[in-house]
Amino acid sequence: MSYSVKVDHSPAYELVNSLYAFIYYKKLKPLDIKDEWIAKVKASIPKKFIAEFEDERWEVLHRIVLLITQCPKKDSVTDFLDWLEKVSPGEIFERLSPWVEAIPANIGEIRDKTLELLRLWNEYYFQYLPSDILSQLQADAALKAKRAQELSPIDLIEEVTNGIRVEPVDELTQVYVIPQYHCKPSVIHDYFKGMATYLYPIAPQLSEKEIAYQNIIRLSQALSDENRLKVLEFISRSPCNLIELHKNMGLAKSTVHHHATALAKAGIVRRHYMGSTTVAFYSVRPSFISLLTEGLERITLSKGKSS
Repeated sequence: MSYSVKVDHSPAYELVNSLYAFIYYKKLKPLDIKDEWIAKVKASIPKKFIAEFEDERWEVLHRIVLLITQCPKKDSVTDFLDWLEKVSPGEIFERLSPWVEAIPANIGEIRDKTLELLRLWNEYYFQYLPSDILSQLQADAALKAKRAQELSPIDLIEEVTNGIRVEPVDELTQVYVIPQYHCKPSVIHDYFKGMATYLYPIAPQLSEKEIAYQNIIRLSQALSDENRLKVLEFISRSPCNLIELHKNMGLAKSTVHHHATALAKAGIVRRHYMGSTTVAFYSVRPSFISLLTEGLERITLSKGKSS
């Protein structure tokens, strides 16, 4: 059992991802973007459109991402939107049906409404996005494409997502990894019939010492809880799932899940997925120890060296 992985890039992905961040901001917290960003964006959009952008009933990410992967020309947002406008509802059905369980009968109406929202979002927000952000996304995709030549698919995904392991299953044949900016530090992932998509956060452009500080803060915060250390200790004995953790930790299931998620987001434990977006089991990611040690050495043993 194996799958292939493709690193993909297009401004259209970030167009959709930024709208997703705006719509689902409260559910996605904590993100690097703050309440001030939401307020600023709202101030730039005519009030008559705000309610439409905040309507969570519209699928603006998952299936649109599937269509972006198949778009023959997507070097710009305009390229993709023009292509989407010209694709017939029948062709959209054919392009989605291999991957999606149920496709609404009114797919043409949904396409038209989604296209309208994306054009408005581009007009009032995305076209003003600083060009250096899009350049960073493109550059990061190029770097990860090179890494894809050096690593196995499962190891590449773990590297770009800071600890997610996509285990091979019979049905899974293709995984797309796509750099994203607006939902940092979260990974936005979805499973379909035989395909998975991972929108991973690009790393901030920092000096080596700044990166060391960030790593130390992230790891030490995740480890600064006694129960969390006990969860880590139990996982270190053997890979285990949430039910096994709950049975052995003497803590509420929600508390165990919170601690395991915090450790995973810090890159201390791996989250293993098997054909769905539900974590199948957890395992320790030993590389966090050297990362913490190297960071501490860099800032404490650098006397007399330039920063």
